[in-house]
Formats: sequence, C-alpha cells, structure tokens
Amino acid sequence: MRPPSGTMDLRLRLGVMILLVVIFPVAYVAAINALLPHESLAFQVGWTDQNFSGWTANASQGTSARLSVSNGTLSVISAGTVTAQQFVAADSPNLTLIDSRYHFLIVSIRAPAYNVAARIALWTGSGGPILVLVKTYADTGWHTEVIELRFFGLSITTPLRTIELGWLSVETPAPVATSVDFQGLSLAREVGEPS
Repeated sequence: MRPPSGTMDLRLRLGVMILLVVIFPVAYVAAINALLPHESLAFQVGWTDQNFSGWTANASQGTSARLSVSNGTLSVISAGTVTAQQFVAADSPNLTLIDSRYHFLIVSIRAPAYNVAARIALWTGSGGPILVLVKTYADTGWHTEVIELRFFGLSITTPLRTIELGWLSVETPAPVATSVDFQGLSLAREVGEPS
C-alpha cells in the first residue's frame, strides 16, 4: 500500500531542509578552507629570556610573592593571600638595549583557575605601568599570547624598560602558594616587516 502523496512530500521537504540548513554550510566552509590559501603570522625573534635570570619579585601592598624558575618556566607564587585587585609579579631587569623594532611580546601562560587573571605590565621609564594583558583562562593548559606593543604606545622614542609578568585575584581571594607560570618570553617582529 502506498502512503498518501502528501506524506512523501513532507519527508522530502524535511530532508531538503536538513540538507540546506546543516550540511550545505558545513560543506561550504570546508571547501573554502581547502581551496583558499591561508596566511599565518610568522615572527622573527629579536630578544628572548628563557632563564629569567635577574628577575625580582614584586607585589601590591598587603601581600607578597616569591619566584621559582625551572626548565625555562617562571612561576610567580603568592607568599600571602592575594585579595581582589591585588597582584603579585616578577619584574625583569632593565631592558635598555632592546631594539624597539621588535614590537610583538610573545609569552605562554598557565593559570590555575578562572578567579586568577594573568597580568602583564610594561614600564617605559616615564609614568606608571602600562597594562597590556589582564586575562583569565577557563582551563589549566598553556595559552600563548601575542601582544602588539605599538598599540600601547611603545616606539623608538618610548622604549621598553621593564616587563612585569604576574597575576591578580579577580573575585575571591587566592590562597597562599597560588602560582601562575610563564614560559617562552620573547620580543619579535613579523617576518618580512621592513627594518
């Protein structure tokens, strides 16, 4: 026995709708990704610090920090409770010899929880710190950040003096021994960028 033609028509329409709504957009994106060439950023490193020698602990009033370096990883560890908006950090030694043509700061960060935000500040020698990153992460894996420093006013006339890698508590106080890790710190420029 044959079903009424209206029922077959409805199934056919439903199948076409699924094809158009679900499969066609996915196939379209896959085809574009396969056929169009992709350009990715490539960097030429001009300065790097893999051993963090000479870095010093820094913290906002009312808390303290200690630093640990192991296998190229800098750990910034709270030595006291860090309440909301307090920070702990590691400050680099004076960086007066860094070529300002290398205007991308690249670093990998690993944070323990969403209530701790990685914090990167720069010092130029005039004025206070320039915050270039305050960011929380949803997991405890490594995350690589690439920060364009010209956006924050760094140039040949306003050179970089100190990099401050650290973290702050966002909502609830972070307990003693909370740690945020940094590795792969470098300053770079895009490959092919004019000197």
